[in-house]
Amino acid sequence: MPPKAKFTREQIVQAAVDVTREQGLSAVTAREVGKQLGTSSTPVFVAFENMDDLKNEVFKEVKNQYSNYINDGLNYTPMFKAFGLRMIEYAKEYPNLFKVLFMNSTQSDTNYDDMILNFPCADICLKAIKEQTKLSDDAVELLFKQVLITGLGICYLVSSKTCEFTDKQLDEYLGLSYIGSLTAINNLDKSKYTIHPTRKD
Repeated sequence: MPPKAKFTREQIVQAAVDVTREQGLSAVTAREVGKQLGTSSTPVFVAFENMDDLKNEVFKEVKNQYSNYINDGLNYTPMFKAFGLRMIEYAKEYPNLFKVLFMNSTQSDTNYDDMILNFPCADICLKAIKEQTKLSDDAVELLFKQVLITGLGICYLVSSKTCEFTDKQLDEYLGLSYIGSLTAINNLDKSKYTIHPTRKD
């Protein structure tokens, strides 16, 4: 008969999330999680088949916590820009957790389009853009993808402590990215800027 678990799966996952937040996902070992719980590594292997099983649950929990964090953008206007600012704040405050979500090569969504479909709160952001711009669904999705690249780029720089940004800079960069992309989508012939460059003779 297997030993009775002293800790629930939820408690172990949260302990693993705490380790990840402080040290990064690579630091999540049975021993380190047990240490976070104030016990040995035994509870981890009682509750989970292996460490991959636990890390998969860590990813799900971090994604859920991230969604709750940026959902605060619902309380602001313009809502879509507020989501971008919250995303950057998260990357700055929790760099190791941000890396789990967006800089983790073990996750399956390595194609940008696929990642967008599973992006936390993507449906809310797309709806907000649709209501504000009245664009077609395809144009809304293109605008979201384009602006998100800017936001993620800033997040990467912030989470890696490569550089810092003032609130004014963030307002300007996100705003220009949105307005610039919206203007291009509204006024330019898509065929003119989607062709691959060729070398001049």
